Amino acid sequence: MNVGSTGDARTDLHAIRREVEAFLRTFLEHKERAGDGQLLGIPLQVLGNFLDGGGKRLRPLLCCLGWLAVATGPLERSVLRAAAGLELFHAYVLIHDDLIDGSDTRHGRPTVHRDFGARSSVPRVDWFGQGSAILLGDLCEAWSAELLGAPEGAAPDTVRGVIDRMRSEVVLGQLLDLNSCGEDFGSVEGALRTIHYKTTKYTVERPLQIGAALAGAGGAVLEACRAFAHPLGEAFQMYDDLEDVDGGKASGADLRDGKHTVVLALALRHAGERNACRLRNLVADGGLDEDGVREARELITDSGAPAIVRAMVGARRRQALDVLDTAPFQPDAKDALRTLTDLAIPGASAWEATNAV
Repeated sequence: MNVGSTGDARTDLHAIRREVEAFLRTFLEHKERAGDGQLLGIPLQVLGNFLDGGGKRLRPLLCCLGWLAVATGPLERSVLRAAAGLELFHAYVLIHDDLIDGSDTRHGRPTVHRDFGARSSVPRVDWFGQGSAILLGDLCEAWSAELLGAPEGAAPDTVRGVIDRMRSEVVLGQLLDLNSCGEDFGSVEGALRTIHYKTTKYTVERPLQIGAALAGAGGAVLEACRAFAHPLGEAFQMYDDLEDVDGGKASGADLRDGKHTVVLALALRHAGERNACRLRNLVADGGLDEDGVREARELITDSGAPAIVRAMVGARRRQALDVLDTAPFQPDAKDALRTLTDLAIPGASAWEATNAV
């Protein structure tokens, strides 16, 4: 996702991203100076490579826009601190997620456990890499708690409550994701339940609410954050899942891991008995080779499921944008959220235009 400009200095997404990244960089530099520089040197190098590896910064951006939806002035230190904390929390989640999935790369770069392994001088490279990644993930979580743990905004108790719920929800989402592999792939409802915790709540709703609560938001604003987040979170995750099928994700990682996604569930529902049986057998055991991934993608495409999911993504995009029309947010923040919506699911508006012809 290439962050764009909204044309308003206060809500310029490029500028917000730069401010958050500068805050985070200063925080990590302080940790290196204040701690044992020799001990932290390599872990911080690995973390720096990871943070520079093409992440969207979606959660920090939403946190800042949540604050700007309520406040009338420029971003304050309290929200930049929280946004940086969210990015470190996300690093913790992704580092451990890559370990759970056994992923070798992320955004074309070695995952953290592979990066540590490549730097290892001990014979047990995998053991060293995995153990070091677990510890670095734990360190990111501890540092995120430091940044998020003492909210400085107008409603600290509300902020703490949202943060606490987010911490639990992302773990529930990960558990659902893990437990769903190899299970009933045909359940669209089950796939949407995983999205609810792993993406809708964690990626969109809670970051937006944290920022809004820091600015003193009341119940109506927090509810509008939820109403906007629900369709956008589903659209964002289904769009991401489509990339695994369409080839946008070159690895086909979701298919290899047998992830329970909406597009897979719909493919099994619409493929016909013979093709559905073949597709189920391909993804059930995991570890597909390139030929297996290619065949699974063809079966999913032939079922018509991707077209159905594109329509679902488009409908949810429209629903999220409709919420913004009446949400009690500052007008410039609404415009920035509209821009971010299209950046998060690029191409969805073009799908709608094509379908309308």
